[in-house]
Amino acid sequence: MYQQQWNNDHIYPGLDSTELEADMRAARHALEELASYMAGLDGVRGDDAALLDFLREVRLRARDIRHIGWNVAILAACRGSQDARDPQAKQLASRARALNADLFKTLAPVEDLMLALPEEEFAALMRDPLLGEEAYRLRHERRLQDQRLPVAAEQLVIGLGTDGLHAWGNLYNDLVGKIRLTIDGREMGLAEASNLLSSPVRALRLEAFDAISAGWEGEQETVAAILNALNGWRLELARQRGKTRVLDALDLSCHQSHIERATLDALMSETWRARGLGQRALELMAERLGLDDLGPEDLFAPPPASSSRDIPFDEAIELIADAFSRFDPEMGAFARMMAEKGWIDAAPTPNRRTGAYCTKFAEPVEPRVFVTYAGTMDNVITLAHELGHAWHNWVIRDLPMSQRSYPMTLAETASIFAETLVRSALFEQAQSPEEQLAIIWAEADGAATFLVNIPARFDFEQALVAERAQGYVSAERLKALTDEAWGRWYEGSLTRYHPMFWAAKAHFSIAGLGFYNYPYLFGYLFSLGVYQQLMSRKAAGEEGVAEAYRALLRDTGRMSAEDLVAKHLGQDIREAAFWQGSLAQVAQAVERFAQLPA
Repeated sequence: MYQQQWNNDHIYPGLDSTELEADMRAARHALEELASYMAGLDGVRGDDAALLDFLREVRLRARDIRHIGWNVAILAACRGSQDARDPQAKQLASRARALNADLFKTLAPVEDLMLALPEEEFAALMRDPLLGEEAYRLRHERRLQDQRLPVAAEQLVIGLGTDGLHAWGNLYNDLVGKIRLTIDGREMGLAEASNLLSSPVRALRLEAFDAISAGWEGEQETVAAILNALNGWRLELARQRGKTRVLDALDLSCHQSHIERATLDALMSETWRARGLGQRALELMAERLGLDDLGPEDLFAPPPASSSRDIPFDEAIELIADAFSRFDPEMGAFARMMAEKGWIDAAPTPNRRTGAYCTKFAEPVEPRVFVTYAGTMDNVITLAHELGHAWHNWVIRDLPMSQRSYPMTLAETASIFAETLVRSALFEQAQSPEEQLAIIWAEADGAATFLVNIPARFDFEQALVAERAQGYVSAERLKALTDEAWGRWYEGSLTRYHPMFWAAKAHFSIAGLGFYNYPYLFGYLFSLGVYQQLMSRKAAGEEGVAEAYRALLRDTGRMSAEDLVAKHLGQDIREAAFWQGSLAQVAQAVERFAQLPA
């Protein structure tokens, strides 16, 4: 039997353990000493050798503090995911955020120096092996050097963000743990209720959908305040930074995603032209379900009951591991190791947060996966998705910390590549039309999600940002913006939309990152391109295909998406042709669904 709850005892035995408290005290003491040491920065300016020694020492001192702050924050977040009401997890998360913020405030003068140095001096420093570990990150940030505020102002932004910007995101997470629903005569939290949206019984799906919507309707004013605060903060900060060059929200998002605006424009333009593929997938699903009124409660419906069954967690791990192993035996062994070591938390808990994610500790470098597993095929694909993230983190675990941080666009490539491996393997192994339908159904669901739902989220958020720039956006207006976005992308493939989606979808309330949507579409289509190329090479008998994929993953934290694709695939993602190639694969999948015997 595989474990279904996290085992983090070797990180810290508990949230109130003496080991954790000792590390936090040590980190605080080391931070005080670092702050004193930083006072010597002005004394080494202009002396190349002295500056190099100074910066190396700062880097070494900061590293251990960063590891402790990171680990404590992840531990608190893990516990908070299992129980969003846990007061100890909230308190510890607050302490970790404060430590990390104080570290970044302390380092702000060095960051300012590194971003403003003349290129020749900067290049000379980057030739040092230790400092050069951050060469790509710093070069990327130097592109926005003109957006930097004075050091004192940057420190103020960091400090205020801890209990300002990020507090709003934390408030949303608190709401997730607070909302209780009664469905089918049982009281439950949002995470358990969300799994009922995959029920084969439509009446139960509808009851769950209506209960979830009503739960968020009761908190609509609070969530509206959260979205207004987050976007208002970002807009004001962008105004303050844009004294010499004004960047809009999408420019900043592309910078965070390590892509060019031309890449995003090409991606969204080609997706708009192909939206009919996602709509067609929904129409085919409705036909199979015998529905002429497909609604938002049906978007996660499984295939007809005769072909659906509960899949135990242990079986899901084996299915995923076997599929991974067909591509890379080490990847399959890794999936089993995750479950054996207690690095996956899947068992339902009373006040569990919604959604699924992968995170990682800094030292030792170990990934963790969070899902709420209820035995559906959708759960299996979600688990494969998160294990794809985990494999990505595992492959790069030996790299410097700055190179283990990669943009969301490239993160989603690894996760969706893993999904594709599992779907393809399961389809090839299918023994009956019902089993084939289950896999093709998942492909069709993916086409609908990525080519319709994700772009609708993107359109909604663009409209939200534009209206927030003019003033407060009410809950009623947020509902209208949601309906308008869904109408543009779903058109007649749904008989009604989901006006409370802006509240129910946690992605809109993430404090640290706006536009937490198009990177999923990017990852979906990019991963299809990667998959097609690698599998073609594998089919041709080429050696080292798994190693080539690992090499691509290892570069995700040290080059832009454009450079990564040019190096590893020899293509240009700023051009429509790249995306058209991936969309052609989606078209084939939808057609395969259409041709499957009823």
